[in-house]
Amino acid sequence: MDDSVNEDFERTQKLMSVLGQARQLIAGELRAGLADAGLNLQERAVLLTLAHGSVRTPAALSKLAGVHPARMTRVLDKLESNGLIERARNGRDRRLVDVSLTREGQAVAARNARVALGAWSERLSHFSKSDFDTLSALLSRLIGH
Repeated sequence: MDDSVNEDFERTQKLMSVLGQARQLIAGELRAGLADAGLNLQERAVLLTLAHGSVRTPAALSKLAGVHPARMTRVLDKLESNGLIERARNGRDRRLVDVSLTREGQAVAARNARVALGAWSERLSHFSKSDFDTLSALLSRLIGH
């Protein structure tokens, strides 16, 4: 291989490694902070999306919370069996299901938001606002948004 290919490969490998490490680090901190709630990261993501978003359908939740559509029903089943969400037919279109938080779900979501904010704040405390905005913009470009 020529030197430019080697340099590109090494640069790409380094970026992939750093992104993977960052994900594992944050995910580990979130898991540790949420262990007492008995929630996994996908369940937490759905609760927080419901608490802070305007979407209510499983399909929209799947997209915003980053939960694969094939897994969403199981996630919602567990949250519902734990009394954290309720599902009901949409009043305008009975083919659709709306998902909402119960009072307990709202309380759990609020606690989880504090844990998530704490984990992220700790990691990002060394970033200036400009650094944070730049990182957000670069990662958004990376994923195509």
